[in-house]
Amino acid sequence: MDRPAYTFWRCDAPWGDYGKILVHGMTNRLGRRGERLQLERAGPQVPAITLPGIHDLIVTDAVRAHLARFPGLEFRNVDKARIVRLDWHLWDLSAGDPPLCPASGEPEDYILERDHDPACADEIGALWELVPAIIPAIQMPGGLFNRSAWNGEPFVCPDESGGRGFLSASLAEALEALDPEWVMFVEAVEA
Repeated sequence: MDRPAYTFWRCDAPWGDYGKILVHGMTNRLGRRGERLQLERAGPQVPAITLPGIHDLIVTDAVRAHLARFPGLEFRNVDKARIVRLDWHLWDLSAGDPPLCPASGEPEDYILERDHDPACADEIGALWELVPAIIPAIQMPGGLFNRSAWNGEPFVCPDESGGRGFLSASLAEALEALDPEWVMFVEAVEA
C-alpha cells in the first residue's frame, strides 16, 4: 500500500502572512455555498496549486487534467466569490517586505478592501477543489495519522471543515512536481 504523506501545507511565499494571502488566497471566511468552496483571492496570477484553507487544496484546469491518472480523486468547481486585481507576482519576491501593504496591516485586507473584479475572475479560468475522502478516524489526537483507518485513498481528511489532510505518497509527489515553488508535503507522523 502506498505510504501517506502528511500535508503540512507549507509554502515558501514571500513576506510571511502577506505573501501567503497573495499566493494562496482564503476559503475560511465565507464557508461553503452548498458544497462549493467560496474563494477570495488576488488575481489574475494564480499558482497551479494553492492551499487557501485548513486542508483545502485548489488546482487549475491543467493540474486537474494531469491528476486524472489517480483513481478515486474527485474534483468540485470552486466559486470565485471575491477576486481582486492585484499583480503581486510582478513585485520583487526576494524583497524583505512587499512594496504595498494594506492600511490596516492585516494581510486579508489585500482582498477585503477591494471590490470583486468579474473580468479578473474570468481571466483566472476554472479552479477546482480536490475533494478529500472523509474518514473521521484517520486523524488521532495531536494530528497523528491513523494508518489502520486508511484504505489507500489518495486524499483523505477526518472531516470536511477541519483536521489535517493526508495524501498518498504518489499524489504528494505528483503535486510537488507540478508546482514545486509553492507547495511541499512532509511524511505523516503515525500514531
